[in-house]
Formats: sequence, structure tokens, C-alpha cells
Amino acid sequence: MKKFVCLTALCVLLLAAPAFGQFKFFVDYFSNNTGVPGDPDQTIRLTNIGITGTPLSPNEGTICANIYVFDNNQEMVECCSCPITANGLLELSVARDLTANPLTSVVPVAGVVKIFPNFQTPCSPTSFALITPVGDRAFSAFATHLQTTPTASFVTETIIPPSSLQLQTEAGFLVQACSFVQYLGSGKGTCTCPSAP
Repeated sequence: MKKFVCLTALCVLLLAAPAFGQFKFFVDYFSNNTGVPGDPDQTIRLTNIGITGTPLSPNEGTICANIYVFDNNQEMVECCSCPITANGLLELSVARDLTANPLTSVVPVAGVVKIFPNFQTPCSPTSFALITPVGDRAFSAFATHLQTTPTASFVTETIIPPSSLQLQTEAGFLVQACSFVQYLGSGKGTCTCPSAP
């Protein structure tokens, strides 16, 4: 009887766990960032598609966008977690929201942004225990990029495709590194969640 109970519990755990393909995150780059007000900026737009709830449902189907910003030396310089309610749009300025408060006090000219959508209450970029990843069908991401040539500059926009995420390795690293950044930063190293429009 004990063996049957244990086997049943194992089956329940396996059925409840999302498939590997459901663990997704979004990775993009930024470049030519000066951080100077008035200079051309870049934008990351994140959407909660709304298949997980409505504005009338408990917690409004909120998805947390855990955001981790790296400079071009592969060092995490800022991190934060921003809530996006069902059918919501979050627009992030690279200059004002993602690179204005770096741990090192040096605004990165170029780097990488990793975005890990998940269900948490409350949103936290440093709490691994609360993470429940969402599938890529529940979330979409777009980014503009500032391209420069010797004679001109122009902006392009692309969709950020989802990438497979290894929860225990990559997500665990992002959460732990963010904890160090925010601990060492004493106020620095935290990016900004802009208010909803």
C-alpha cells in the first residue's frame, strides 16, 4: 500500500510540472546607448496576452516580467520585476528604465537584456521559491534598436523570440546574481518599472 501511495504522489508531481518546452525566457540586446536625456533611445515592449486571466479575475491574471540587464562585459548591472496585468502593455526605456541606475555607476553603451515571465505574488527578481514560469503563448516581447553608420542613425524594431530556459541553472543564476547586485548596490542596480499608460 505504501508503495502505491508513493508512486501515485510521484505521478501527480510529474503531471503537475510543466514540460521543459514551457519554460521560456526572452533575450535581446541594446547598443549605442548614451544614457543622455534627449539622445535617441531604445524601447522594450512586453505584453501579457491575457490567456491567464482577465481584469475581473483574481490578481487580474498578472504576469511578472523579471528583467536582468547585463553590460557588454557580461556583468549584471541592473535587475527588477514588473507586473503586467492581463491584456496589458509595459514599455521600458533602455536609457531611463534599464540602464540609468547601474551597480557600477557606469552606464553601459551596449549589453544584453534577459526577461523571464512568471507568476509570482508579489513580483520579485530575487525570489526563486515563488517562481512559476509561464508558457511563451501567454507573453510576447518586442524591442527597438538604434543602428548607426558613419553618416546616419536609424531605429529598427523586431520581435524577441522565446528561448528555452533551464529553470534550475539559468533562472537560478539570474535570481542569485540579482540578489548580489541589489545587496551590493544599496539602492543602485535596480531598474525601474514605469507606470502603466
